[in-house]
Amino acid sequence: MSSSATTALHYDRTTIMLHWAVVILITLIWGIAQIIDLFPRGPLRVDARSLHIMLGLALAAVMVGRIVWRIGNGRVLPPAGQGVMQTAARAIHHALYVLVCGEVMLGMTFAWVRGDSIFGWFSLPGYPPLREIIGDLHEIGANLILITVGAHAAAALLHHFVLRDGVLLRMIPPKA
Repeated sequence: MSSSATTALHYDRTTIMLHWAVVILITLIWGIAQIIDLFPRGPLRVDARSLHIMLGLALAAVMVGRIVWRIGNGRVLPPAGQGVMQTAARAIHHALYVLVCGEVMLGMTFAWVRGDSIFGWFSLPGYPPLREIIGDLHEIGANLILITVGAHAAAALLHHFVLRDGVLLRMIPPKA
């Protein structure tokens, strides 16, 4: 296969980089969320929560960049399947965008209603009456993202190992 044909089967490098940046950020954010409460109350817990919040803000920036890039400059590839497969793929991708953007907004709201301190530099104002409901919604959102990401990853693996159609390789940078 020629180099130009191989390139046409891959997303552009920026799209690939932004995709994997989202994967890494979501993994780190979720992992940190799982251990925050293991730290004793005090500076270490504040730092862990602050890191979680800062990575959430980084995720927000990457998602804005990803959406802007996708709308303006990102390479559009033909659908990997037809009919139900194409509809499911489109639904999963849209769901991921909506869930991640919604989760970032919930996370920012949760930090505000909690009145979190950011690395001890400053504290957000806080609004305790909404703390529990926003916290519950933030947790539900994270779980929905994990479920949807799991479906997305399972579909990518199905394409790679069962259908052998090269779909998974679209998100791997082509060799120069």
